[in-house]
Amino acid sequence: MTAGSPSPAILRLAQSFVVLLGIALAGTRFGELHVVLDNLSNFPLHFAAAFLACFLVLAIAGSRRWAFLAATGLTASLVPVVPWYFPATEPQPSADANIVEILVSNVYVDNPEHAKLIRLIEAELPDVVGLIEVNSRWLRELESLRSKYPFHFEVPDEATIGLALYSRLPLSNARILRVGETGTPAIAATMELPDGEIEIILAHPLSPIDADYARHRNAQFLALGRYVRGLNRPVVLAGDLNATMWNRNYRKFAELGRLHNARAGHGIGPTWPAVPLLGVPIDHILGTAPIRFRNFHVRESVGSDHLPVSAEFSLR
Repeated sequence: MTAGSPSPAILRLAQSFVVLLGIALAGTRFGELHVVLDNLSNFPLHFAAAFLACFLVLAIAGSRRWAFLAATGLTASLVPVVPWYFPATEPQPSADANIVEILVSNVYVDNPEHAKLIRLIEAELPDVVGLIEVNSRWLRELESLRSKYPFHFEVPDEATIGLALYSRLPLSNARILRVGETGTPAIAATMELPDGEIEIILAHPLSPIDADYARHRNAQFLALGRYVRGLNRPVVLAGDLNATMWNRNYRKFAELGRLHNARAGHGIGPTWPAVPLLGVPIDHILGTAPIRFRNFHVRESVGSDHLPVSAEFSLR
């Protein structure tokens, strides 16, 4: 062992981690077998960071074979991540398009920092605001939004399933959409744009904290996907979906609904938890053709455990 090389104990630990990480990463391909494997599929960047740390230790120690295995794991972890940084293949809004900006935030039901959200909305002035985990206290604090957004539909709840949709653009047929076996609410409404009508949906499928909740979330995904596919107008669907783009159930839902993600070309944009380097992208803005997106952003903290997201879109 050369000076400065890791000790044999550290070397064995790094080798053990490579094995365990490899097994866990391979297990994410079989998420249908267990909710833990399904949830692990949301963390490819975290797998990559762990493989990178092992690679550095093993490379410094001169353990070439194990360093190669760690590098292989690192590459496999990054394969689903890197394409989100490539330029979007979806067409961008045309120069003369009417642009609509939407901002979506899971405000966290017990978050007392209402002023932060209000300041963000006043600074950004989006055309549409979708809020998640809204209770009666939040609605009292956000009363000023009603005058600025004359078209609104609020479905508060004292737990974590309250929703509120605010729009400067006309809304019609705003309603509660009961989704999946649990009947968890989503908001659906018809929005009148200068170029035509679209359906706008604000959703918050259940968090997959155990196998039962994961099953209900997956049923909600299927119900939402079928609903979107059955509509005869373009759709913008946004919310805290409690799954990343790499989760197999999200992919089934997006494929079924023919939905594309506003993130494309802008990076992965982690939103939860609202902690640097730890977050994963579970808050989304999606659309069907001919909706076109641009300028996706993850916004500054509003005191919630989620970060808000925004994007611009057009119908042309």
